[in-house]
Amino acid sequence: MGEIGGNDYNHALESGISIAEVETYVPFVINAIISAVNELIELGARTLVIPGNLPIGCSATYLTMFYGSNKMQYDNSTGCITQLNKFAEYHNELLNTELNQIREDNPEVNIIYADYYNAAMQIFRYPNTYGT
Repeated sequence: MGEIGGNDYNHALESGISIAEVETYVPFVINAIISAVNELIELGARTLVIPGNLPIGCSATYLTMFYGSNKMQYDNSTGCITQLNKFAEYHNELLNTELNQIREDNPEVNIIYADYYNAAMQIFRYPNTYGT
């Protein structure tokens, strides 16, 4: 599965829609992902990799867009925007809840969650380890 939802969130946030409002999109995006997963299972898929969202609060786009904003709080250890990363975590938590239900309903299917968020955060938390 490709990343579903990133463009929906990015377009809205870049258009100036508040994070709180964009957060209301998450259940709809998760439903779209789950619908696609279920359709693929019905078509015979037996192994699916479903990625979570990246820590968007660390993206250059948002760091530039919100640079100098007094409204944003930053994580001192990474320099990332805390509220945007909490948003990505919320998406990933809802996604994992639904994926767990699919696993329970379809024990013959191998559902793999690709944890992009925590993989990327390792680089942001420990850049010297990765040569940056």
